[in-house]
Amino acid sequence: MKRRVAVLACGWSTYFLKDFILGMQRAVKDKNIDIYVFNMYNYDEYSGFPNWTGASIFNLIHYEDFDGIVVLADLIGNVRVLERERLRILKSGKPAVCINKKMEGICCLRIDNYSGMYDAIQHIITMHNVRDIAFIAGKETSIDISERYRAYTQVLKDNNIEFDQNKIFSIQFTDYHCSYRFFSDYVKSGRKLPEAVACANDLIALGLLKVCVENKINVPEQIKIIGFDDITETQCTQPSITTVHNNAELLGAEVINRLEFGVNPSQLLKMRSTPVLRQSCGCAYMNTKQQSRFTLSILDDANKKEEFDTQIEVIGEIFAESADVFTLLTNVENFFTKSHNFEGSDFCIFMKSDWTSVLINSMENLPQNLNYGTQVQAICSVQDNKKYLREMINTRELIPAKMKTDESSTFLFLPVFHHSYVHGYFVTKNNLSMIDNRYGYIWSRTLGTSIEQFRKKNMYRQMSQQYLKLSTKDALSGALNRQGLEKLAKPYYAQNKKNGLTTVLFFVDINKMKHINDQFGHLHGDLAVKTVAAAAMETVPKNWLTIRYGGDEFLIVGNSKNYNGEDYCSMIKKRLESKTAVMHLPYNLSASVGTYSVPAHSELTLEQAVENVDNIMYEQKQAFHKEDDQNKEEAHE
Repeated sequence: MKRRVAVLACGWSTYFLKDFILGMQRAVKDKNIDIYVFNMYNYDEYSGFPNWTGASIFNLIHYEDFDGIVVLADLIGNVRVLERERLRILKSGKPAVCINKKMEGICCLRIDNYSGMYDAIQHIITMHNVRDIAFIAGKETSIDISERYRAYTQVLKDNNIEFDQNKIFSIQFTDYHCSYRFFSDYVKSGRKLPEAVACANDLIALGLLKVCVENKINVPEQIKIIGFDDITETQCTQPSITTVHNNAELLGAEVINRLEFGVNPSQLLKMRSTPVLRQSCGCAYMNTKQQSRFTLSILDDANKKEEFDTQIEVIGEIFAESADVFTLLTNVENFFTKSHNFEGSDFCIFMKSDWTSVLINSMENLPQNLNYGTQVQAICSVQDNKKYLREMINTRELIPAKMKTDESSTFLFLPVFHHSYVHGYFVTKNNLSMIDNRYGYIWSRTLGTSIEQFRKKNMYRQMSQQYLKLSTKDALSGALNRQGLEKLAKPYYAQNKKNGLTTVLFFVDINKMKHINDQFGHLHGDLAVKTVAAAAMETVPKNWLTIRYGGDEFLIVGNSKNYNGEDYCSMIKKRLESKTAVMHLPYNLSASVGTYSVPAHSELTLEQAVENVDNIMYEQKQAFHKEDDQNKEEAHE
């Protein structure tokens, strides 16, 4: 039986994470082991509130179903999340390893960040005679950064260099853009640069290098730069960056070793990091092949970024332009079947079983829900670049059966959520492209945001329809009011013409309404209006429009689609008779009804058609009055 290893990760440290997973992949090759990577992203909301809903992807994991567990604890960082998962892991009794941050009761493997940084700084002190050295890091807290900082302070102490707090620089995040902005402002301020800067990572070092190039500050003559991580870009800049190789791939391979041959929960094992000496510290370095390959890849990366941006734009458009849930699902499936360079050739987008009902939920904001339920529905499933039928699976199965093969495979999971509501998850097989740059974060967040925008669009449509219903309804009769004639009947009439349908009109007028009001009061007048309106609406098809045209007049607008020539004039009168027969009214309540049909090709406006049916009804009303007068005369005689 195939063994499975669960990896809990956070995708912000893209270089480290990808190298680590590649190391694991090499170690499991031909060992009948699958790797399941559950990757989260945390971020700050527009309000500044930190959002950790992405950690809900760990809720998918049933640790007892796995043969080993790896927690990239330092990348995840959140103490509450880590403690919750630690307790669940220990309860499962499965062998586990945490990376770079100790978790009680779990074996810990760590990169020795201290040794590499110490050796790199020691090198520029002893070999390049530098004593004015600054250190720069982001405000994030992590074991990695703190160890590199500790190495910096210790190497100064060991070389009798006075520690100066003013040479400890702090930026918002340990990334390229923050570094570039910080050093641009630093140089513009006219402050003196130190002789060397030890950077917490390579991205900070590259930001500093760009500022130096733009301001014609010679590296390494005027300032020496040390990075950390040994990412590809540091080998290819001019000058190349002296850095520290973190050996993440070897760490990934060692994790598989430990899980296979047994772990000691109390162990804390370190893997030494090693300095890589290049031109930015004053050492000679030449790697023209690597530089050439990287130069060629720059255009590829730029094109890939453009392609990804287009993919994201189209995803947003699909959700924005789909009119209903069925159309949305069809459009999503059709798009991803044709375009999935980033999603991979084998992937599924799973949503919770109640997802379609959530899409039409009219709540302003969905309540917090971090669970995936017992079943999930694949709204898009692609294998070997071919579309598969949408299927429902038990959430515990994680992936569809068709994704499982005899070869060792890697499955990457990303949560799909918006704010604090989880909609589902994405899983891709043997495809780590989503780890590159911020692709996975942008893709999953775009999908989650697009789902919420679609739901809000439905909500506003429902509210608009409700408002229209309320604003066009006559409170007394329950029929439409005169506003309904403008907002509903006119578009309905125009649509009938467009669809080639005959419009059928009926005009209903209460007989002797003034007499009822004068003799019996307006309460009886109101009762007469409600009774006649009810008789009319109960008689004609439900989707026809019944409008209170005047105080005692009703206009009914229908079409030939569901009309087979029924004598609704007589039917309305008979319905009214049956209703009044049990009401014991002190007067005879009746109505005159006229009808008129407007063919689709007719050039009559609705107003003209209403005037025609009103005239026809008036003839009926005159006939009623004539007959009523004769009856009175006969009764008087």
